[in-house]
Amino acid sequence: MQRFIRWISRQFRRKSVKQLTEDIKKNKYRPGLFKSFDWFLFSLVIVMCLFGVVAIFAATAYASEEEVSGLLNILSANPITYARLQLIWVALGIVVLFMISLLDYHLYGKYAQFIYLFNILILLIVLTVEAGRGGMTAFFAIGSSTSTLGQRSFQPSEFGKVAMIISLAKLFAQRKTPIRNWQELWPTIIFVAVPMVLVFLQPDFGTALVYAVIYVVLLYISGTKRPLIYAMLAIVVAVAIPAWYYINTASNSFRLTRILMWLNPDQYPDDARQVINGQIAIGSGGLTGKGIVSVGSFASLGYIPDDHTDFCFSIVGEAFGFIGTISLLIAFMVFLGRLIYHALRTQDTFGEYIIIGTTAMFMFHILENICMILGILPVTGIPLPFISYGGSNLLTNMAALGLVMNVVMRSRQKQLGGLSHYSRKL
Repeated sequence: MQRFIRWISRQFRRKSVKQLTEDIKKNKYRPGLFKSFDWFLFSLVIVMCLFGVVAIFAATAYASEEEVSGLLNILSANPITYARLQLIWVALGIVVLFMISLLDYHLYGKYAQFIYLFNILILLIVLTVEAGRGGMTAFFAIGSSTSTLGQRSFQPSEFGKVAMIISLAKLFAQRKTPIRNWQELWPTIIFVAVPMVLVFLQPDFGTALVYAVIYVVLLYISGTKRPLIYAMLAIVVAVAIPAWYYINTASNSFRLTRILMWLNPDQYPDDARQVINGQIAIGSGGLTGKGIVSVGSFASLGYIPDDHTDFCFSIVGEAFGFIGTISLLIAFMVFLGRLIYHALRTQDTFGEYIIIGTTAMFMFHILENICMILGILPVTGIPLPFISYGGSNLLTNMAALGLVMNVVMRSRQKQLGGLSHYSRKL
C-alpha cells in the first residue's frame, strides 16, 4: 500500500499544474483544423438527440381522455420539464464535444495515468455518499429540491467510461508487441478490475459491464493471443456466475429476479411487467405509430416505469411505429459504421484504439438496451445513447464523440516524419 501511495505521489508531482499548463499551450487549437471535422457524423448525432427529446416528451405526457391537436396545444397541455432539461444537456454536450476536440488527443494520452487515478479517486469518493435512486451510491447530488430545476445528480461512473477508453487505449498502444502470456495479461486484468469492482459496489452492474466490454474489445484488437482471451473469459464466467448467484441469493437481490424473469417471464408476471408492457407498447405502434401524444397510450398511463430513461425505445415504437424504430436502427447502424470507417483509416495506434473503444461502448449500449426491452437479454440499467433521458450519459457520449473527432481531425492533418496518420484509402 505504501508503494502504491508513493507511486501516486510521483504521478501527481510529475503531472504538475505548471507542466499541464505548458502542455496545453503546446497542444492548443490550430487554425483550419475544423476543416477536417466530420460534420456528417456530428449532424447525425444532433438529429438523434433531437429525436430523443421528442421521445422523452412523449414518454412524460399526461393521460388524456380526448385527443389534443396542434403543436402549441400539445405543449401547453403536457409537461416539458424533462424534454427541456434534455435540450439543455444536448446544448452542454455540444460544448463538451468541441472542448474535448480542441486539445490534441495525444495530450490525453500523456496524462492517461493521471486520468485513470482521478477516475479511481472519484469512484471511491462516491461510495461514501448517501444512497440515492435504486439504493445506489452512484450519484453526487447537485442543487436543491427547492431550486427551479430541482435537485439533479451527477454519475461519475458514466464519465469513467471515457477515462477507461483513454487509459486502456494508451495501455495497449504503448506496447511494442501483443500480449503473449499470462504474466503480461495479469497487469491489464488488474488495471481494469479495480474500477470495475468499485462500480459494481455502487452497485451498478450495467456500467461495470461496459468497462469490461471496452477492455475485451481492445484486448482482442491489440493482437493478444486468442487462447489467452478465451481462457480468461472462461475463468471469469466459471468464477463470477456461482459467486454472483450466491451473493444475490443470500441477499434476495432483485438482480437475481431479473435473470429468472428473463429466463421464464410467465412465472414472474409482476416483475416482468415492465418488459411485457414495453413490448406491447412497441407492437401497439403499428406501422406509423400512435403519435407523440395519444389517448390511452402506455406512455401517458404510466404502464412502463423508466419509460423516459432506460425504456425510451418502447415509447419510440409506440409513438412512431415500425417506421420510426427502423429509422432509428438505421441511424445507429450508420453511426457505428462511420466510427468503424474512421478506425480503419486512422494509422496512429493510440488514436485507432480510442475510436475502437468508443465504438465498443456505443455498440454495447445500443444492443443491450434494445435487446433487454425485446426480452432477448436480461434487464440492466443501460440507457439508449442520445435517446434516453440523462445528463451524465449524454455528456459522456458527447465527450467520447469529441475524442473521436479529435483523432479524425488531427490524424487527417498532422504530419509526423512526413507520414499522415489518416489513410486516404482503406
